[in-house]
Amino acid sequence: MNRKRVRFQNGTTYLDKRRNIWYYRWSDSEGHRKCATLGTLAELPTKAKAQRVAEVYRMSANAELPNVPRVTFGTAAQKYILERMPQRHTTAGGYRNNLEKYAIPKWGELALAEVKPLAGWFGILPLAQKTKSHVKSAMRQVFEYAMLCELMKAERNPMDFVRVTGATLRDKDPLILTPEQFGTLLECLVAEPARTLVIVAMCLGLRRSELAGLKWSDFDWQKQEVMIQRSVIANRVDVVKTKRSKARLPLDPALTAVLESWRTITDFKAETDWVWASPWKAGAQPYLLNAVQRDYIVPAAKRAGIGQIGWHTFRHTYRTWLDKVGTPLGVQKDLMRHADIKTTMNAYGGPLAETMREANSNIVRMVIQ
Repeated sequence: MNRKRVRFQNGTTYLDKRRNIWYYRWSDSEGHRKCATLGTLAELPTKAKAQRVAEVYRMSANAELPNVPRVTFGTAAQKYILERMPQRHTTAGGYRNNLEKYAIPKWGELALAEVKPLAGWFGILPLAQKTKSHVKSAMRQVFEYAMLCELMKAERNPMDFVRVTGATLRDKDPLILTPEQFGTLLECLVAEPARTLVIVAMCLGLRRSELAGLKWSDFDWQKQEVMIQRSVIANRVDVVKTKRSKARLPLDPALTAVLESWRTITDFKAETDWVWASPWKAGAQPYLLNAVQRDYIVPAAKRAGIGQIGWHTFRHTYRTWLDKVGTPLGVQKDLMRHADIKTTMNAYGGPLAETMREANSNIVRMVIQ
């Protein structure tokens, strides 16, 4: 019979050189051997980084022992990364980056109770105010999860005392295109699918990831609607940004004609195909929209004398044009699919479907003449 272990154990962190994968090996309270995969050598290039990840398992391995060493912020952060990260890939990547690049190097060796809400540290971080706010939010989630797991006393989150001013302010105003500038851009942009992509982006105000995620099955041609239900970033299919982002949008007949014209050109016309399926990937993936922007849209904008633009330029312009044609703020919020009307323009409203269709068609008329 195995006797329960009563001594603290460090376990072993080692690299399998054949597979280039880090592992952590330990024994449980009954003496049974356990092994956990920490990550690849590319993800954890040094043993020190691998050991920081292993700290989560080491803490669990010794959880039943008395006088277990203090829990550090780094350990709690790694536990959060392993167990509680947001499901959306891009959101999780941002949290991981903010924790591993900024928070853990500064606070990782301190016990949770020793991490003080020193606003001075945020003040000297060489980051934009918005990015500082993201770092603060990631640290706040670590403390919340640490309290949930009883790694520290449940009390007011220490990050609540930190204020990052100006986090919602932009370093510079976004570029807003006039209808004349957009027309000039289209004159300089003849390559497909870049031209049609830009028209659809401007007519619907979609985010880049949502634009890439469109499939032909998302369109209801009889009801003249499109369902926004997925995003694609770096060829990774993901959920949309927020619950409110998943919505039906009206399709103006003029935009329908543009899309049908593109469907006659592309080799990928099936309902299950990506609208912007890449022939270089045999239709299995959509075009990389960053590459489309770099190789076609940016050069066309320079030829048009507009300057540097990106995909989000069209979304900003869409909102501005909605305002220009007198669209009620509530309708603007629903067409932009914002979760909170404050994101659109600090107002309230609930538009009817026909009101949304009329407002959207006004924009389409400015795009497609």
